[in-house]
Amino acid sequence: MGQVIVRDLSESEPVKSVVIADFDKVKAEGLKAALNSRKVSAEFADIKDSKALISLLSGATAVINSTPYYFNLQVMEAAAEAGCHYLDLGGLFHVTRQQQELDSKFKQRNLLAVLGMGAAPGMTNVMAQAAVHELDTVESIDIAVGCIDFAETDHPLYPPYALDTLLDEYTKEPMVFEQGEFLAKPAMSGEIMLDFPQPVGQSKAFYTLHSEVATLPKSYASKGVKKVTFRLGLPKEFHERLQFLVKLGFGSNESFCEETSKLSARQVLARMLDRFPAPAGDPCDCEVVRVDVKGQIDGGAALVRLETTVRSYDRWKVSCGALDTGVPPSIVAQMIALGQIKERGVLAPELCVPAQPFFDELSKRSIVVRKILERSLVRQQLVSGR
Repeated sequence: MGQVIVRDLSESEPVKSVVIADFDKVKAEGLKAALNSRKVSAEFADIKDSKALISLLSGATAVINSTPYYFNLQVMEAAAEAGCHYLDLGGLFHVTRQQQELDSKFKQRNLLAVLGMGAAPGMTNVMAQAAVHELDTVESIDIAVGCIDFAETDHPLYPPYALDTLLDEYTKEPMVFEQGEFLAKPAMSGEIMLDFPQPVGQSKAFYTLHSEVATLPKSYASKGVKKVTFRLGLPKEFHERLQFLVKLGFGSNESFCEETSKLSARQVLARMLDRFPAPAGDPCDCEVVRVDVKGQIDGGAALVRLETTVRSYDRWKVSCGALDTGVPPSIVAQMIALGQIKERGVLAPELCVPAQPFFDELSKRSIVVRKILERSLVRQQLVSGR
């Protein structure tokens, strides 16, 4: 995801310079060389060394944090101290809520932190914003992502994004907002069959822990929203393999407590997967990102659906998930730098990102958002009695 963010920034005319900050400077230098852009430089960064991180971030307009979500607070604190705006790819609900507590600190420094500005969360939040604005009142916001992968590979389990995040989505209790309350559900529960546009088609999707559920109920409380959910539907074969490993216990963070090893089952799985080379061929996948918002317009029931079908991007040779996760934070960081977003504090994307300009920029990167409005033709008739 970070590689796509850097690539998009480096190809955007308003951006003057991009620093790849990574613990593995050799890989950072490799990306810099591959991009062959005078704008791009590479630096060593250790998130756990706060003093050095603050020094590195000082003078930057914004930092886009694409590290695993459990580092969000550390990078965010450093950004505030360094005086630069902040964006990340999501905090898996609970970390997002902790990050919101830094609102006053960012306001005092005249800075903006946008929490969860990838595809989901991020693009989904802005899609929800556009749908909500069509309605007088809102009853529910249901978000779903469905995926399919056509690439042939011998890799036993090539994660589409961070393995830790995937395993957390499969093992941690997902949160939903129902009847005005946040409720924890069993892991991998709430499975339903969804009918997505081709080539994804029908896909099983289940509840996972996601940041949209943490922010949208509060953002649209005044509209009366009573339900918010997020469901994920990964490619069938990948899902079945990961589900099997999770049932065996490979999603656990607990140490084996053996004399010879202090590794957790999850760490063992990660090291085993690292033994296999990444697939050699170009990505060939597709995903549909859907946001359904139900409510009322002029007293009648209505559904507003915003949806996009994203394919692997041949020009950059990246997967659909890397494209639609990496492009949005680049766009929004540029909006902040150009003064197109003036809000300050710690905000979810739905509260600060202007929907249409954002969608216009996405379309330039082959991500086109469609809107469908369905209004009930049946109106309740009131008849006075004699």
